[in-house]
Amino acid sequence: MRVCDLPPEAILIQDSQERQAVLESLGLEELLDEYPTLFVLVGDAEYRKVWGVHGFVPYLDEPVEVLYAAGA
Repeated sequence: MRVCDLPPEAILIQDSQERQAVLESLGLEELLDEYPTLFVLVGDAEYRKVWGVHGFVPYLDEPVEVLYAAGA
């Protein structure tokens, strides 16, 4: 999957404190340094899906990895 394949409602998060808050809330704080860019899908006041990008600039052809999926 690539950045261009993400749903349009996915929220881009690059601020280090915001990334830390997201990852810590999911028990994934060890991934903070590995993923400088996150995309988050939110629904009903909870994270539904979180993707990580290894680079800081999320070019459309940049690969993304699913870090969290609710119910998975």
